[in-house]
Amino acid sequence: MKSEKQFLLVEPVAKTPYPPLGLMKISSMLKKKYKNCEVYSQVGNQVPSEITYPDEIYITSLFTWDIDKVISSCNFYQWRFPRANIRIGGIAASLLPELIYAKTGVRPHEGLLEGAENCIPDYSLNFGRKIRSSLTLASRGCIRQCKFCMVNRLEPEFFARNDWERDISEQLPMITFWDNNWLASPNFESDALKLIKIGKKVDFNQGLDARLYTQDKAELLSRINIDPIRFAFDDVSQERHILRAIRLARKYSKKEIAVYVLYNFTDTPEDFYYRIDLLNKEKVLTFPMEYRKPTEHKIRFPSRHWDLYLLRGLKLSLLFFYRKGMITVSRDSFESIYGGSAKDFINKLYEIYRYDKSIKRKKPENLN
Repeated sequence: MKSEKQFLLVEPVAKTPYPPLGLMKISSMLKKKYKNCEVYSQVGNQVPSEITYPDEIYITSLFTWDIDKVISSCNFYQWRFPRANIRIGGIAASLLPELIYAKTGVRPHEGLLEGAENCIPDYSLNFGRKIRSSLTLASRGCIRQCKFCMVNRLEPEFFARNDWERDISEQLPMITFWDNNWLASPNFESDALKLIKIGKKVDFNQGLDARLYTQDKAELLSRINIDPIRFAFDDVSQERHILRAIRLARKYSKKEIAVYVLYNFTDTPEDFYYRIDLLNKEKVLTFPMEYRKPTEHKIRFPSRHWDLYLLRGLKLSLLFFYRKGMITVSRDSFESIYGGSAKDFINKLYEIYRYDKSIKRKKPENLN
């Protein structure tokens, strides 16, 4: 039977190990709406060989500093398929819609796409990845109003999803949740009981709110196969909460603990060192997370307490000495790399920056 419609779903650049959940939901939406349609996926600017002429092309976006790739994709498919209806969405497009419109003439969709939100992901589209985990959210939005965070702009309403388990594939061994603040959900207890029954390994990838991590919740979570247990330490004022959460997690679970640590916002390098030093002494994994303003530019924008040399030195230290951008629990390694004080830390970052600069300046020796 001849296909009724053709659709192309495009991820301009793949920067994470996870496929684009939004496009996977859109695929299910299209297949539900058009029973005899063909849906194709593509990473980058190419045309799948099976496509003749797509009726619609959906282009997603993630990080704002990769928005040039989104614009490039739109321009490419506008040239290649001038009669196709092109739709752009995702995080970067929602944060910089006027830039997208000015560069492409396409008015992007901002926020969640209502028709796709309640659809299950189409796991037959892997966008070049080996999919190991089901992807879902038990809630949308966040109760916090953190100034550095864009969640309240992208998902202004906090609400629980009552049927997230529909997203779970029986064929996949893990479940990854992308909730912004699951512990604030009124469905927390019922969600946890569902996960206990499902029994699969679970990762709340965005982290749990340490301020809401109580003894009762820690005990209930200990019955879930959650690994690792993730928290965030965005500001030094949260020290009491993060220490209590770490110790509660240890009391009820033997799972690995990992903590996201924000820097380059209102913090100082001394404040950042204090937090990562504290966490290292607590023997937990630390993931430094650099704050960047929503912008099309890839260049770094240091806050008033940081400078480009320190930012570069910190990034190089993670690349040179640690895997996957995380500070491991070894105390000897930590002190060797970052020193035993905030002053040592700053000096070592400058040294790392200067060393990297000196290597780049060296010219290859004349071998003749």
